[in-house]
Amino acid sequence: MLIISGTAEFMGETSKFVKGDLHAFTMFCLNENLDDQLVDIENFFNERDWDQITIEEAGLIDDDSMLDNDTLKQAYQKANVEKLSVVIQNTPISNAA
Repeated sequence: MLIISGTAEFMGETSKFVKGDLHAFTMFCLNENLDDQLVDIENFFNERDWDQITIEEAGLIDDDSMLDNDTLKQAYQKANVEKLSVVIQNTPISNAA
């Protein structure tokens, strides 16, 4: 499983996120070739009102036992079924310090 971390900017209108705020994310991709996934990753984010996606780190993990967070484990399992899954930090990066 490909694991990606980075940032994305929220572009929508909701009560949960503020338009223009930058948030950190962790994404799981069933397809382990990042280059093959770039268009699908961009579409995945854009369909959910996220843009300005920056991938900061990418790697491979064998299974969810390497994850120490239940939310990340659930996202990993979801990606096994749906091919892509993401966890977005609720707190914007500018407020996280």
